[in-house]
Amino acid sequence: MDKLQSEVSQATEKLDEQILGPIQGFAYKNASACFMKGSPQGNRQSCVERAMAPASQASSYVQQEMNMLSERLNRCAQTCQDDILGFSNSPSTEQQSKMVECTSQCASKCSAAIPEMMSRIVSNLKPLLPPTSEFTQGTILAAPQVPSMGGGMMQGGMLPGGLGSMPTSAPGGVGNLPNLGS
Repeated sequence: MDKLQSEVSQATEKLDEQILGPIQGFAYKNASACFMKGSPQGNRQSCVERAMAPASQASSYVQQEMNMLSERLNRCAQTCQDDILGFSNSPSTEQQSKMVECTSQCASKCSAAIPEMMSRIVSNLKPLLPPTSEFTQGTILAAPQVPSMGGGMMQGGMLPGGLGSMPTSAPGGVGNLPNLGS
């Protein structure tokens, strides 16, 4: 289980660095434009919400994928428990050994699913990445411009790739990983 948690942490760090960080940075850049001279004061809140929507949706989507992986692991471990322990209140040494082996196999299956999950996340979030000429490794390189709030952002909370809609407000980014056990 420690190996799985380590792999999930590495995958999350990679996502944060290569996908979520640039999306969030660009969203903050767009949100800051809502406060530039000449911006109508009454529209600032909705401007900021529109600017931050892609970052919130991306974080929610990553969290959804992580939750599905965690649920998959939990279902597998529950199946191990049902199959090996049944209704036993005091498992024998042999049953405990089989449980460790079975749950290790569950962790291996989930570990094997991480590359596919990462590929799916990257392909679904790639359309939200800012132009590379404007954002590289967390540093905005282009001269500040007032961005258009309509272009390139997801409308109506829709996720790319026909994934349906996501709420526009999300719990904090990828730091809220599901507990995959130890």
